[in-house]
Amino acid sequence: MADLPQFSQLFRIARDSALGNNSRLSRDVVERDGTDANILMAAAAAVGEEVVGQLQLVEASLFLDTATGAALDRLVFDRYGLTRKAAAAALGEVQFTTTVANPGAFTVPVGTILQTTEGVQYTVTVAVLFLASSTGPVAAIVRSLLAGIDQQAKIGTITSIVSAITGSPGDLVVTNALATAGAADEESDTSLRARARAFFTTARKGTKSALEQGALAVPGVESATAFEILDTEGAPARVVQLVVSDQFTQQLATFSESPSPTYQAQAAALAATVLVGLEETRAFGIEVKVIVAVVVLLPVVLRLSFDAGADIPLTTLRARAAAVNYTNELAPGATWNPVDLSERMRPIEGLFITGVEVASPSGPVIPTPLQVIRTGLPLVTV
Repeated sequence: MADLPQFSQLFRIARDSALGNNSRLSRDVVERDGTDANILMAAAAAVGEEVVGQLQLVEASLFLDTATGAALDRLVFDRYGLTRKAAAAALGEVQFTTTVANPGAFTVPVGTILQTTEGVQYTVTVAVLFLASSTGPVAAIVRSLLAGIDQQAKIGTITSIVSAITGSPGDLVVTNALATAGAADEESDTSLRARARAFFTTARKGTKSALEQGALAVPGVESATAFEILDTEGAPARVVQLVVSDQFTQQLATFSESPSPTYQAQAAALAATVLVGLEETRAFGIEVKVIVAVVVLLPVVLRLSFDAGADIPLTTLRARAAAVNYTNELAPGATWNPVDLSERMRPIEGLFITGVEVASPSGPVIPTPLQVIRTGLPLVTV
């Protein structure tokens, strides 16, 4: 810290004090290197600098902006009950193949060690069966043995089978068609400070921001967005959807292929982990449904006609709520269709259905398999 004295300043203070109290000492004697007086003054200044440095560390550890490392961990835990997110391992999928059909079936067991061209090792987390008379590919979920962003594997780099697999042929090979994802380093001081600053705005629990922050505290989760399910009157229906994604999902979100069963199992495991992490955050008695996908927000413009004598404000609210619920009930990869929305609004009393209730989007909106279309009342206008 700039306002704390350093060695040169402390030496000067000690020198001036000694010269002021002993007229027989000269400035040259005190400042000349190696003299007894110089050594005494320098020793005192060095000890003083160590004490000042310790005071500086203690002072810095008392404030969120200046605490670092273990001091920051203690500060945020003591004040907010937060802990630093641990490093996360990389997750992915590999494919086992052979060049010639294998005469007998064999199992790739849990714990089989694989390795990338750069020496990063992965382990199979779910046993898979390689059928007889098959050349594959047989897909398996893998996780890096170590945690950290440097454990990610690029496309086609998991190529070595380290462990012996009983019954496997000599031409068994492995590769990864997609890059792994989900790995993360231990949470940085900057990220931990940001979560600590958001603590009091989410301390009431059960709020939208609290649920999202609770999900973001789960290692590997990159994004989280909460949506309310509404009743026919536009009021909360005591159900919340929480759409989360990890790095793997975000990377795959632009692909048009449907996710494999192994990815679906991985996504289900992430959703279950997030749900467990929200036990102390969600409101008691309120169901939280966790979906793993990348959110695509969709503004909707309605063009409505009404029956004579209808309560226009109430009917309009019901139509907007129907638009929100139709959109927010769509599964990942499901197409949003204005015709389906018009049919969803048909039972609303006082609404005259013409078939052109949706002004925008005027046609279907087609997401990729790992994208999910969502909206909210503020995004649905008439």
